[in-house]
Amino acid sequence: MQFNVVNGREFGWPLVRFLKELPNDYIGTMSKVQARHGDLIHWRLFGGLLNFAFISDGAANRELFVRNTEALGKSPSQIQTFIYAAGQSVATAHGGDWRRKRKEANILFSRNVVEASCSGQVDVTRNYVAGLGAAPQDAITIARRMAALTSSRGILGRAISLGEADTQIAFSQAAADRFNAESAQLFARPNWMLAPWRRELTRRKSDVFPIVQSAIDDLRDTDVPNDGLMNHYVKGDFITSNDDEVLAILVGLLMGAQDNIAAATAWVLAFLAHHPHLQDEIRTEVADIGSEAQDFHNCALLKATISEVLRLRPPAPANQPRVLRKEVNIAGHRLPKGTYIFNSFYNMHHNPAVFTRPEIFAPTRFLDGTLERSTSFAPFGHGPRNCVAQGMAMQQLMAIVVGTLRGHEVITQQKTLPEIEQKPLLVPSPFKVVVRKRGL
Repeated sequence: MQFNVVNGREFGWPLVRFLKELPNDYIGTMSKVQARHGDLIHWRLFGGLLNFAFISDGAANRELFVRNTEALGKSPSQIQTFIYAAGQSVATAHGGDWRRKRKEANILFSRNVVEASCSGQVDVTRNYVAGLGAAPQDAITIARRMAALTSSRGILGRAISLGEADTQIAFSQAAADRFNAESAQLFARPNWMLAPWRRELTRRKSDVFPIVQSAIDDLRDTDVPNDGLMNHYVKGDFITSNDDEVLAILVGLLMGAQDNIAAATAWVLAFLAHHPHLQDEIRTEVADIGSEAQDFHNCALLKATISEVLRLRPPAPANQPRVLRKEVNIAGHRLPKGTYIFNSFYNMHHNPAVFTRPEIFAPTRFLDGTLERSTSFAPFGHGPRNCVAQGMAMQQLMAIVVGTLRGHEVITQQKTLPEIEQKPLLVPSPFKVVVRKRGL
């Protein structure tokens, strides 16, 4: 695989028009770029004074994000949003501080730590589903609440009320709106231009921080066992500078867990609703097992279904645009310092050379575990800067499916799957489902 070097207007888009189109339809624009010029493109403008690289090849993307991590500058909009919404974390750190925080985060999200809360996540899902009733419900609302309930159960180590869940959702949406205002922009705009989103985020912060602080205080004042990630900060041996940092980390974890899981859950509900036979097969697979994480390890169809949904509809269809801080060589090609990097997991996931009939929903393609290891399958990114919480994310999605299908079925209310909306996460357009108790 070689880079196709394109100069000036040979690219097909004037620069200004391209920068306007990209934020509105990232996957569509990247797909058109790929169709016109291939999987690896180096667009040189003004004699190489301005450079763009477009990567839809899995191997090259992994090479870039694994071997050249330190050369990749982060998205200013992402950093500004995280710092303002929650505080400093692994998502905002650089250099040696990033290495230290990433190492601590890897320990926090290690398998044995994450898996402790799995049965609790199944329980909160079952309890929520049992209260839905038999009327058609907005699937996006269901998905958001499931994400909030399971993420809080895994992070705070306790069940939260629906009111607290809605508070967490409102906070995460305010942060997402602030972030989306700059999504796919090359340059961060000054804060005064983002004042409306900043005001709303400030208001939502004042609602969510007390919930997390209360959970911290309760944990310190009780000897009741806590299986959440929070326990490792409050009563464990993780070193943080002060209580404010602990609070910021936990709020940041909840914020990071909300929107991605909500988007993935909504798509899971949509595909399950349109494939009732698949619900029956998964229900049979999980019927005689427990709710601990190790009980799910051999549930091949359960895991394959989630992987196939993440392939077809990856909530994050790409990394945020990056800029090279130094020259790098990728796939035998030199990209100069200052090059803007755009990639597309969506394009990688729809590569017909890797995924036969890529537009077809076929969970069985993942049953043997081979495609999960493909460089073209990257729902959580590549390399050291991938999603540090991907183990928790997969566990949440499995717990949500198991907690829903044990005793209930998801019934579609429309003939076709919902359309894709980019916000910039890939979310389904509004749709309704009935989550009905089995046997009725």
